[in-house]
Amino acid sequence: MAVQPETSSSAVESPNEHEKLQIDELRRRLSQALPRGIPNDLDTDLNLSRWIRGYHADFDKIEKNFRSYVSSREAAGFVGDDFPEKFFERNDIAPFLKFIASSRLQDRQWSEAHNSFLFVEKAWSQPRDFIKTFKTSDYLLHCFGYSEMLLQLILRREKKQPLEKGPVQFIVLFDLACINITDYVNPMSGYMKLWQLRSELWQDWYPEMVHRIYLVNPPRLVSLLWKCARLFLSEQNLKRMEIVGNMADLSTKHLPKWFVPKAYGGDFVNTVPPGDEAGVSIREKITAVDHYRPYQHYKKRGVERPKSSHKDISPGETFIVPIQVPEGKSLLWDFTVSGEVHFHIQRGKQEDDMVYPQLHLVTNKLNEEGELEKLKEDEYSFCFTNHSSYFTLKLEYSIAIV
Repeated sequence: MAVQPETSSSAVESPNEHEKLQIDELRRRLSQALPRGIPNDLDTDLNLSRWIRGYHADFDKIEKNFRSYVSSREAAGFVGDDFPEKFFERNDIAPFLKFIASSRLQDRQWSEAHNSFLFVEKAWSQPRDFIKTFKTSDYLLHCFGYSEMLLQLILRREKKQPLEKGPVQFIVLFDLACINITDYVNPMSGYMKLWQLRSELWQDWYPEMVHRIYLVNPPRLVSLLWKCARLFLSEQNLKRMEIVGNMADLSTKHLPKWFVPKAYGGDFVNTVPPGDEAGVSIREKITAVDHYRPYQHYKKRGVERPKSSHKDISPGETFIVPIQVPEGKSLLWDFTVSGEVHFHIQRGKQEDDMVYPQLHLVTNKLNEEGELEKLKEDEYSFCFTNHSSYFTLKLEYSIAIV
């Protein structure tokens, strides 16, 4: 089964005259809406055009999501000129890399004709163990940071090119060889929910970065796979996907042979560690020893977990827990929710001043836990939002000042 992609095999066009007027208007609106203006690295015509195209020029929606993205990016610390080089060394990222088979190619595998570089990923081989090892926030922060790394590589390329060359993107090879399709039959399972939340984050905060997604080594029940994809992806992004049933087609019909890794029928062989010959990090098997153990952050600090509090959050309601923190103290927390919650922590009264990014979380298998160390004296607010239109959210939480 193949789906005809929306874009041609050539590079995406640069903004036309009408879009340039829209870019000017969006820049004006965002400059006024953001307390510190648009961050310099994001304030380019090509980058703003991605948001306009991805949101079909819905400026109200762009403004809302761009603000939450910029604040969350700052809160997560996913900033700095050297971020792409430092990402894999971060303390909140490095411990999980051995379980995630994702591309370590950076932007080295580059196609001028497509104005795109290559990204390779392999599907989870142990989804049931995966969700016992990663809290939802662990996985989403990894996806958030990786998406930001790819964006920064794109922005670097675009700085070196004339505007007329158009926006840089990346081409995805997504390897489904390890997938057991029966693990994905239930759309309400914990690992399917992680896929949904990951897809939502990518589509909300990183529009129009993907040129094409090729699904390789598909399972036999391709129709079921496609139904799963339709649960997570917008129609616009679905049109960018193509299932490649015959591997030889990848390097003969779709992409240049030199561009495609040898493992997928091409000629390219990666020689730069720690990636394998396709440029993908080598994944270790998850065992019971790797499963997440709750409440360890309290034990590490030598404190008892505080008695938990409860709150029923009505549909559409935001519940805020303000905490006054003395200079140099740290915040520790954990919580469970009966459904989906949007969570962030802000300093003072301004939502834009986040110290923990806004994430869409679930706690099906593991508690959500975290800590913020050595804070400045101020009031910090834990913000829980129930975006459901119908269901009340049951929250149980504990917060400690250490």
